[in-house]
Amino acid sequence: MEHKAAVKRTVTWIAWGIIALMAIFIAGFLFTHWDTLFAIFTSKDPAAGLEKFVAGFGVWGTLVLMLFQTLQIAVAFLPGEPIELVSGMMYGGFGGALLCLIGVLIGTYAVFFAVQKLGSGLIAAFHDESKVRRFNRLGVFRYQKNAELMTFILFLIPGLPKDFFTFIAPLTPISIHRFVLISTLGRAPGMFITTYAGVSLLNGNLILAGCLYGALGFGALVGLFFYRRLLKKERAGEDNGS
Repeated sequence: MEHKAAVKRTVTWIAWGIIALMAIFIAGFLFTHWDTLFAIFTSKDPAAGLEKFVAGFGVWGTLVLMLFQTLQIAVAFLPGEPIELVSGMMYGGFGGALLCLIGVLIGTYAVFFAVQKLGSGLIAAFHDESKVRRFNRLGVFRYQKNAELMTFILFLIPGLPKDFFTFIAPLTPISIHRFVLISTLGRAPGMFITTYAGVSLLNGNLILAGCLYGALGFGALVGLFFYRRLLKKERAGEDNGS
C-alpha cells in the first residue's frame, strides 16, 4: 500500500508539472507570435497564411505537435480535441490526423508499459479506484476475443472514456501490440473528423464544421446509451449470480 501511495503521489506531481510546462510553452508561443497570428486569422486567406507560418518551423512543428498528443494520452485528464483541432488547422485534415495518430501510438505504448511497471498506483493517480473495481467485474473483458471487439467499439464511439480504457488495458487479456493497434484504429475516424473540422473552421466553412461536430455529438450520445446498457446488463448478471 505504501508503494502504491508513493507511486500515485509521484505520478500526480509529475503530471501537474507537465501541464504547467505545456501551459508555459503555449503562453510563450502566443505571446511571441500574437501579432503574426492575429494578422493571419483576420486576413482574407487564413489557410494560406497559416500554412506559410507553420512551414517556417520545419520538422520542429511536427515534433512538438506529436509530443503534445503523446502527453495528452499519458496525462489522462488533458483533453485531446483541442490538439486535434489545431493540428487540422496547421497540417490539414489528413496530415494533422496522421501526426496525432503517431502521437497516440507512442502515448499508448508508454502508458501500457508504465502501468505494467508501476502497477495500480499509476492508474489511481488519474482514475477513481472504484471505477477500476467495477471494470474488473465486467465479464466481457475476461476473454481475449470479446475484449478486443469491445475495445475497438469503445475507441470507435466518440465520447466514451478512452483514456480510462487505455490505463486499464494491461488488466485485460489483450497483448500490448494488439491493444495499441486496435485502439489506434478505433480512434482514427473520430480523429479525422475533428482535424477536418479544424480545416473547415479555418476556411470559414462553419456549416461543414457544425455538421462534423454534430456527427461526433450524435455518435457520443449513441455510444453513451449502449455503454450504460452494457454496464446495467453486467450489474444485473452479477446480482443474479449472487
